[in-house]
Amino acid sequence: MRTSDRDWIARGMWAEGLVAALATLSVAWPLTDLLREETWLAPAVTMVLLIALGGAVLRSLDTPPTLVALGQLALGLSGLIVLYLRDTLWRGVLPTRETLELVGALLAQAGTVLQTYAAPAPTTQGVSFLVVAVLTLTAVSVDSMGVTGRAPASAGIPLVAGFLVSVSNTGQAMEPWYFAAVLVAWLLMLAQQGQRLTLSWPSADRRESRGGGDVSEGPRGYRGLAQAVGALALITAVLGAAFLPHLPPTFFGDGLARNPDARDVDAEAGEVSFTETMDPGQDLRNQSQAPVLTYRASGVTTHPLRVTATERYEGGEWVAPERLSSALLPQGASLPAPPGLGEGVPVGESQFEVLTNELEPPHLAAPSLLTSLQVQGASYRYDPEDATVVLQGQASRYVASFLSLDAGGELPAGVGEQPATAADFDEDLLAVDEVSQEQVAALADEVVGGEDNALRTAILIQEHLRSDGDYEYSLELAPAAEAGTDDPIGGFLETRQGYCVQFATAMVMMARHEGIPARMAVGFLPGSPQQDGTRQVIASDAHTWPELWIEGLGWTRFEPTPGVRAGTPPAYARSTEEGDAGPSTQTIPQELTPTAEPTAAPAPADPTLLDRLGDLLPTVLRALVALLVLALLATILPLAGRRHRQSGVRSATTAAERIEGEWQLLTRSLGDLGIDTPPERSPRVMHRHYLRGTTMEHSGDEALGRATATLERSRYAAPGTLTEEQATRMGEDVRTVVDEVRHTSPWNQRVNAVLIPRSGVEGVRERVGRLLRR
Repeated sequence: MRTSDRDWIARGMWAEGLVAALATLSVAWPLTDLLREETWLAPAVTMVLLIALGGAVLRSLDTPPTLVALGQLALGLSGLIVLYLRDTLWRGVLPTRETLELVGALLAQAGTVLQTYAAPAPTTQGVSFLVVAVLTLTAVSVDSMGVTGRAPASAGIPLVAGFLVSVSNTGQAMEPWYFAAVLVAWLLMLAQQGQRLTLSWPSADRRESRGGGDVSEGPRGYRGLAQAVGALALITAVLGAAFLPHLPPTFFGDGLARNPDARDVDAEAGEVSFTETMDPGQDLRNQSQAPVLTYRASGVTTHPLRVTATERYEGGEWVAPERLSSALLPQGASLPAPPGLGEGVPVGESQFEVLTNELEPPHLAAPSLLTSLQVQGASYRYDPEDATVVLQGQASRYVASFLSLDAGGELPAGVGEQPATAADFDEDLLAVDEVSQEQVAALADEVVGGEDNALRTAILIQEHLRSDGDYEYSLELAPAAEAGTDDPIGGFLETRQGYCVQFATAMVMMARHEGIPARMAVGFLPGSPQQDGTRQVIASDAHTWPELWIEGLGWTRFEPTPGVRAGTPPAYARSTEEGDAGPSTQTIPQELTPTAEPTAAPAPADPTLLDRLGDLLPTVLRALVALLVLALLATILPLAGRRHRQSGVRSATTAAERIEGEWQLLTRSLGDLGIDTPPERSPRVMHRHYLRGTTMEHSGDEALGRATATLERSRYAAPGTLTEEQATRMGEDVRTVVDEVRHTSPWNQRVNAVLIPRSGVEGVRERVGRLLRR
């Protein structure tokens, strides 16, 4: 390789740029567990490599550091536009209003996904755009600090920030290779910088000051010590991450912990969240007394507080629904009327006011059949598909109006007579679990017989599951059900012992077998009355129940779970054999007698990282605006500093004036690096001042000596004595001195000289003063 090629590569710091790119990509590695599809991976790798190559080329061309960073940022923005926004460009070149609107739409879509889905979340176009944009900005930050700014230690800041966000995934001990990949890449960046500094140190010229020994002995010793310390830190961190007791991740909203036991250290405290995924084959005991919310409701009728509903049952568990942002109604839109509710059905409207709320977003608990909602402290969207409110932030208080189907009076004739049409419903609403299908079918046929009215069919199934002596409510699954984890529904129907999830799931499957669309609702029991007239809901009040589609009523709640706390079924869901002459108002006594076997439900899971990141989107957008303002300032000051430092050279008309301008460039450049400007004395005195205040190699000392000698001749020799060639050599010596001093300056001084140069402040002040004088 030719010497010129080696110099070109050395100036560009190509190897350092490649390692910085690998460090950025290693930060993104944990995202493969957080996102379902990897469609973001190829664009992310492309953008990170583009930033690294662009920075290397610009550095090879001796571009100033500030312009290198701005060039990389411009490359990143251009790449994002080409990848995601090119269809909105005017003539394929200039951004338009549609470009900004599409950016907003993509970020809104990403926010909805982050608020709604549990990990692994679907990688929509918006999520991919957000992930790639963040990684692009991280790549620019890491390369600017660690490579262009020659401060790899500071590059650890954006690396650690990105790593802590993406690594929180399952609530289990962190996989050691995630941490090891980032640490190894960062240590390589430090090693490259250390080797560069070590090889640049002279030996022969410094033996005297070091006591006669070759200076190379010292650096090798310190380098060996640093390598040993780094290796020891790596081994300790990896082993510690794998074997030390692991607490749930708490960075940015407790991570993506889905383990119901993740916070059982103190069941009396901590935030309360909710999981939409329920496993009927798992014991979901939850005796936490942590408060969820306190509320008031009009009238004496009390209702369960619904949070969400799901229709998908896969692999022995209920799966959280998938919500598309396009299907959600924005806040401010009128809530749609309850679907399927026919004319003549006796309903009454009630008020519901929440005074304190600890339920984590995106979940909101309220009675079914909402007609209006006002939320304080957060915005929300509404999913009309399953009548679920999706919060976009923590709601401190909220007020709702809702309809009650059990307000008294007779149901109109014909309710439940017309069978549901399968084509009108999603196939999941009629799907029976394949594993337990035979047992479900046999029991349903036995219980229902020849009944063809959907409402009476549902009541028969409910009464069977609530019948005394046949089924036992228990927080503990029978051993046979625990053993049959592959068939939790069949295990429950065999042992007839379980809790609310088992009872509700069995009724859903039996109803589907009879052709009735059914889904699982998740929420809380009404809670306990307080002395001030309010009701308090705690975590152990979590509950599940089935919702069935009944023609004339729409989605209708049933209560197959026996027990005092679950209450009696709604009036419309009770047969006359139970002593009711017909539908009437259901009331639950104000005083409830606790039992040894309260209805339990899924233990509240820790709030997910995806949930909380969605809440942070407004903050992220404000931060991006602030970063753009800072980037503008970081552009103005360096450019003003460069102009101020070179002002004497630009205005020079003679060789003597140019030499004075080059000396001014030297003093102002060294001032940016923290070297005090010498008093206006003789050039020899100023030479001694800079020798005492700087550390340079021998070539730098010689260049400083030549520069001061040239300045002395220019000031004291006869006019016209110095030539343009001497002025050019003066400029070369000045650049050598500045480069040598910069090379040996601490990293923080180098960063200040690039981003906030003293000469830039002086230049702006001088420019503003000139404008004011005018």
